[in-house]
Amino acid sequence: MSTALRSPNRTLDLDEMETPEFLGPIGIMETLAAREEISYLHPSKRWEYPWALQRAELRRGARVLDAGCGASIFPVYLAQAGMHTSACDLEIPVGLGELHGVAIDYRRADLLHLPFETAEFDAVFCISVIEHLPSDAAQAALQELGRVLRPRGRLLLTTDYYYDAKAELWYEDAQERFRVDWNVFDEALLRALILNADGFDVEGETDLMVDWTRSAARMRRFHGYPYTSVGICLKKR
Repeated sequence: MSTALRSPNRTLDLDEMETPEFLGPIGIMETLAAREEISYLHPSKRWEYPWALQRAELRRGARVLDAGCGASIFPVYLAQAGMHTSACDLEIPVGLGELHGVAIDYRRADLLHLPFETAEFDAVFCISVIEHLPSDAAQAALQELGRVLRPRGRLLLTTDYYYDAKAELWYEDAQERFRVDWNVFDEALLRALILNADGFDVEGETDLMVDWTRSAARMRRFHGYPYTSVGICLKKR
């Protein structure tokens, strides 16, 4: 199915990752990451980043934040695309922007205490981060992410998604096996904490339908986990 015909807020589709709309930006990020040994590009973000870029509808010169950036190559991609880029995490990749010849405003910070001005950004990306916070902290983080967004700015959020948030989940591949020790969202939790977050409207329709019998096996082969990802675009009121 064409991405134009799909619900804009949706779950990861492995087949969609093979389309030009997704391969284009990921190919650029792969090329950038291959130039040094600091940055990385996690498997699920090969869907999450292109999805988020489509939904953000950014113009050159936009002010953007990657909240919970880690050592991802994504802020470099945004800066090279002409965005005024900030990024924050508890640990930041020293020297990554300089290696690529771009200016990125990296800050050491958590999502509950962002060192940025109110209404500073046109768009905020929070990609596979919110699931690592307790439920009460996740709610507070959403409000803080909203604070730094301008009115009608977009919060592009992705998170791990499974049919049962209380299920015991394991990572498995040929080399190792370990239990997942972070939160995973199911539909009820997603609706309670994210789709109905105070101060935001969900932009566009949402499709959370997943054939879990098929998807869990495919996702485990893809990245070692049985869960998938879901992308939600929230617009600040």
